Amino acid sequence: MFRATSAPFGPNEQELLDVFANQAAVAVTNARLFEAVNQERRQLDAILENAADGFCIMSVSHKVERWNRALARLTNITAADAIGRNYDDLFRWAQRTRGLNLADAEAAGWPSPASAPIYVEGEVLRTDDTPLAVGVTYAALFDADAHLVNLIASVRDITRFREAEQLKSTFISVISHELKTPVSLIKGYAGTLRREDANWEPAVVQQSLAVIEEEADRLTGLIENLLDASRLQAGGLRLQREECQLAEIAARLAARFQTQTTIHRISTRFPDNFPIVKGDEERLGQVLSNLISNAIKYSPEGGAITIAGQVLAQEVVVSVSDEGPGLPPEDVQRVFDRFYRATTLATERASGAGLGLYLARAIVEAHAGRIWVESPVGTGAAFLFSLPRED
Repeated sequence: MFRATSAPFGPNEQELLDVFANQAAVAVTNARLFEAVNQERRQLDAILENAADGFCIMSVSHKVERWNRALARLTNITAADAIGRNYDDLFRWAQRTRGLNLADAEAAGWPSPASAPIYVEGEVLRTDDTPLAVGVTYAALFDADAHLVNLIASVRDITRFREAEQLKSTFISVISHELKTPVSLIKGYAGTLRREDANWEPAVVQQSLAVIEEEADRLTGLIENLLDASRLQAGGLRLQREECQLAEIAARLAARFQTQTTIHRISTRFPDNFPIVKGDEERLGQVLSNLISNAIKYSPEGGAITIAGQVLAQEVVVSVSDEGPGLPPEDVQRVFDRFYRATTLATERASGAGLGLYLARAIVEAHAGRIWVESPVGTGAAFLFSLPRED
């Protein structure tokens, strides 16, 4: 305020100054409140846009007002394409396994100010019609007068949870079967030998004891595989590295496994002066043992099993090939998964927990190598693994 005279302020002028001061204070307070609201809105925007779960905010009539990045990634629908459209046209259920969908819940009287959020689980269709397993939580937002303002959908990808459930079910099924068979045989033979009303020939006793020993070894192997799988998950599979002669390990295992089959011819083929590798001899022997055992098990008609070595510039490659029926193409990509067993007639007839190749891959990768399978249908399978050379 400017004055033309130097006289003191009068009452009216002081009152006017008070009004200006109060208005300035209100303006400053409002500016601070506006900035605080904007800051909170920016924080909420950052939380919504960077959340791992998908979020959709819609009007009472299901018109989409907000569609975050995670939901765009899950559904393959961008925010620009989603905003303004009806939620029910964008979120299409292929099947529901738990809970009511949003329309059915509303028809049943949801929501009210006292209503809890509702949860729906199932599979939704993406834009390319591929299904995605999701869990969706719907919540309602009311104003101070208890009028419904918005509906909020929180969408979580539960594919991994579904896979974990399936893995758990597979584990229980496989392990219960693999444990039951040897335990039943051991119990049966032990019970037979203990019969007091029978006088068994020594040869029969020896044969029965051999079966008991064989099934006990099978149980031991299964337990060791389970322990190794557990150590892998816990990151506790340790290697005792030393210089290893893979050609010698292969020859020793070929001779040992040859005593277990009369319909297979197991041979090795390694070039002279095959390079020494640095690794855990026991674990690498475990890999080869598994591959040779599988070759015997899954070529029930017999034939040649060849363990071969190849020397490349930066690595050595070892392969175990058989003359069995081979693997279907759909199994080639999954055969190294935990508890997975190929869908062939040979696998249905043979026992196994689906852990051997899973462990083989883990051991090879722990040696900075790789493992894969080559299996033209009907011409047998070849499992190969590579290890870096020690120069």
